[in-house]
Parts: sequence; structure tokens; C-alpha cells
Amino acid sequence: MKTLTVGKQPFAANPWLRVCQGVALVGFLLALNSMWHTTGLSLTLFVMLGLPALLLSAGLTLALLVDDLRKRYSLFDLEQYESGEMIFRQGELADRVYFIQKGEVEVVRAAEGRETLLARLGPGEFFGEMAFFVSDGRRTASVRTATPVELLALGKENFTRLLGAVPAVEKEFALKASERIKAQGR
Repeated sequence: MKTLTVGKQPFAANPWLRVCQGVALVGFLLALNSMWHTTGLSLTLFVMLGLPALLLSAGLTLALLVDDLRKRYSLFDLEQYESGEMIFRQGELADRVYFIQKGEVEVVRAAEGRETLLARLGPGEFFGEMAFFVSDGRRTASVRTATPVELLALGKENFTRLLGAVPAVEKEFALKASERIKAQGR
């Protein structure tokens, strides 16, 4: 498993920030030159290059800051698994819910020494919520990857906050959990 903590590095470590600083420095130096030695050429250089450089660097810095804040305060972690890896095992304590972005997973349950394939899930589907609805917080099945997979993982605390804040989401997850319980009973 490879967990990609999306955007958790410091803002100052972003290499594009250095580019913005360089562009701003060029614009600032052209502005100083224009003020120090006011000639037609220096004013033209400032207007044609310096002012756009300052505006470009300010816009890029703002875009980088917004992107950094969006990633830093994201509720989700991005996780990647290779084919055949186990994401979690039946009986483990549940700590997160997963949303499939790419690839496919298999949901299996072990009983009496046999494994039964319950479902094969793909992009746009989710899993791991059953433990929060029907058991004592333990996984009711195991999930392994069928192909290389990219998942968004939402922690237990954020998941319960989401359910409490948006009743329609709670209803949707509960409905899906009951459908899965019925399907397992067959």
C-alpha cells in the first residue's frame, strides 16, 4: 500500500513558489529601474514586462495558496494498492471508509475455512461502511484488490461527522448497508 498524504508538505516547499518569486523579482527590478532611470525604454520595459510579471506572479501565488489550503485541509487521504493486496481483513476494527477512484476490489467473507466472494466493486463505489452500521465496529468482510486501485479514504471521525451533518448522506449509506445485508443473506 502506498498512502499519499495529499498536499501535506509545507507551502514554502512548493517548487512553483520559487518560480513565482523569480517572476516577481524580475517585475520588481524592472519597476525599480523605471523609477530610478526614467527614460522611454525603461518605462516601456516596465509596462511591457514588469507589470505583467508582477500580476502573473501574484495570480500564480494566489492559485498555489488556494490549492495548498484545499489539499492540506482535505478530509480524504489518497491510497494506492497493487493488484492482490489486502486492504483490510474481516474482524479488524474499522477506522475508515473507502471510495474507489480507479480499479476494482473484491469483497470476500471467510466462513468455515472457505472464502465466499460477496461483491466486486469498481470506480464510483464505496466500501467499509458496514462496520459502522451493523457491527461493533469490526469489519464484516475482507477486501482485496483485483486490479491496481486508487482509493480515497475517509477516517471514522470525519465519516460520522458527515453522516450527522447531512441526513441524506446518512440515509444513502444506511440504505446501501441494508441492501448489502440482504444480498449476503441469500
